[in-house]
Amino acid sequence: MLFKITNALKVFLASGRSLRSLSEKGASVASTLILHNCRHYIPVLGAIIDVGANQGQFAIAANHFYPGAHIHSFEPLPEVYPILQHNTRRLNGISTYNMALGNSTGMLEFYSNTYSHASSALNVSALQKNMLPKTATSHRIEIPVQRLDDLRHKVIFTSPVLLKMDVQGFEKEVLKGAMASLQQIDYLLFETSFVHMYEGEPLFDEMHDFVKELGFEFIAPVGFLQSDKLQILQMDLLYKRKNI
Repeated sequence: MLFKITNALKVFLASGRSLRSLSEKGASVASTLILHNCRHYIPVLGAIIDVGANQGQFAIAANHFYPGAHIHSFEPLPEVYPILQHNTRRLNGISTYNMALGNSTGMLEFYSNTYSHASSALNVSALQKNMLPKTATSHRIEIPVQRLDDLRHKVIFTSPVLLKMDVQGFEKEVLKGAMASLQQIDYLLFETSFVHMYEGEPLFDEMHDFVKELGFEFIAPVGFLQSDKLQILQMDLLYKRKNI
């Protein structure tokens, strides 16, 4: 654990971010690490679609690494969305949306978790509750949902475009609602599981095959989550559209 923290801080400093910035609202070592790794493969971005924005952790780090990109951040939880707005209020070129993205338009049954990072349209599995007890408590709410394809009049796809998804097992549904939009998306970044962290979520093999069928090829893993026994539970994977 000490090694992981030390290594993370080294990357944080190497990225040009000061230790003081760690104390800022929404600062995230994990997001900084992921985007630091993405920068090796993606030198510049024109737009970032940040699906599952939470409190703005990814958007804040993305603004540092890709200051010229316009960020579109989607966060459905009504109690978290004002925090996202507050934490990102000083960023240039960001639009925020209080909704989920999926493969339907209307209202979506959603599990609001006490640990907001674990909130999802899918229920937390018994396995995750056992390994991460802080994710054990949630309650059902209804949230607005739209398809990305229906928002193309709002979301400007300035190339190159990254679609980032951190939606706790709901990534495939987001992609199903973005079939037309994917023609203008150059990179995919999403979290996928190797064990069922959420009930009914598609695991790595299914997601990998699905995005390959959509015309994307795997670049590299850029982040991961391990159990206390060092089992890889989830990975953040980067893909690019073929022939770019």
